[in-house]
Amino acid sequence: MNIFMFFLSLLIYFIIIYNIEKRIIFERALLLKTIIFSLLIPIFKLNFYEKLPYMLYIIFIIYGIILIFLPEKWVKMGSFKIYINKKRLFLIPLSASITEEVFFRGILNEILLNIIDNLVYISIISSFLFALVHIFNLINGIENKKYFIITFPLRFLFGLFFSYVYFKYGLLNSIILHFLVNFPALYKIYMRYNKAPF
Repeated sequence: MNIFMFFLSLLIYFIIIYNIEKRIIFERALLLKTIIFSLLIPIFKLNFYEKLPYMLYIIFIIYGIILIFLPEKWVKMGSFKIYINKKRLFLIPLSASITEEVFFRGILNEILLNIIDNLVYISIISSFLFALVHIFNLINGIENKKYFIITFPLRFLFGLFFSYVYFKYGLLNSIILHFLVNFPALYKIYMRYNKAPF
């Protein structure tokens, strides 16, 4: 029964994401995903918050600052094709961090806890699926094949780390850290086409 729930939840997630992204205009799709997955937090009674050491926030903020100031050729921004305006600059990382953290770190990890009694294996499975789900970016033309392959291991490692954060410090902290990873990359793309910071 638990394995059935695992595969059923994956199927439902893919159906929801695919249909929202194919049938609804971009900004509305981002808002709808954010709302739907935010509502799932109390429904699934996910571990929401424990105090996180401030040093982790500082490390992720420094990571973001470094990423913003790295030369474009090091970041390979040309491999990620999406128009970023002021609204999308915040909506994309907010929607991605809430949607992906609620499902992969919250719902999926909790379902896997009922199947496997090992947090390491659970984190590996959910992190692999988290990295794999970014194939939607490839299908939708947001990123090219080479970028998807190169970033797969990095996304997997971030997934492992966010799973650790979820189990120890709760969903809110994994959402915030995920946002702090995504925002600088999108800000760099935004700055590439806009001279003013905001």
